[in-house]
Amino acid sequence: METISLNILKINMTRFVPFETNYDQIKKLEKSAFVLLVISALLIIASWAFKKFFDEEIINQYNYLIEVAKVISYASMVGFLVINLLTKILFHNVEKRKRNDLIDNSFGTTYSDENTSGYYNNEETENGIKKLALNSYESAFHTENTLKYMLYKSLIILVLMCIPFLISVFTKGGSDIVRLLFEISIPLTLLSQFAMMLIFYLNVSEINERFKIELTNIGTGKLNKKDVPKLIIPVMEYYSIKSWANTNLDSKIFEKYNDKISHKWK
Repeated sequence: METISLNILKINMTRFVPFETNYDQIKKLEKSAFVLLVISALLIIASWAFKKFFDEEIINQYNYLIEVAKVISYASMVGFLVINLLTKILFHNVEKRKRNDLIDNSFGTTYSDENTSGYYNNEETENGIKKLALNSYESAFHTENTLKYMLYKSLIILVLMCIPFLISVFTKGGSDIVRLLFEISIPLTLLSQFAMMLIFYLNVSEINERFKIELTNIGTGKLNKKDVPKLIIPVMEYYSIKSWANTNLDSKIFEKYNDKISHKWK
């Protein structure tokens, strides 16, 4: 009966996340950056195809439009890179607020102006190191499983978006150094983002294994003094790699698989 009551309480608890609007803003910026990336890629492949399959006379006739498309493409590339950088900065700042909320929820402190409600599922656990570890493990568990699905999507985007830029880079003369720098920067940016996501995923997977082992060994009993560092280490490792990766989870993927992941967490 007590377990049923707790479950009903969790269902009825109103979920409140004060920094959710910040994540929504970041999501909108990421969508804008992706649109600019697609525009740039389409213009580049269209320009390449036009010069590849039409004769010189027709090319000269529409040369003005080709130059306009080139300018728009370059502007889109710059816009993508700038917005991408901006989202990283904003995401880092929101994550600092989220960590303060984590400490408040785990230890009963009031470092945040506003705290989440119904966000973590460990309210029955006594405040302290163990609750911090459980909250961190829950966050890491959802992060790992969301990243697993994100990697497939990111790989598809990497391949599809890099093709136009690489075709343009390797089929034109290298005299246009500005064009070359612009067009090679996009595949390198996408490749570095994918590599960071993969490293992030692999590290979080290892950290979750450590969480599972240590928390299983401790069980439901009280913490001994020797147990504290065993739980602190994976907590520090998780938030260290999370800060390094500075990667926002895909909200669509998170929402799509949230029930499935939450069921696995239980």
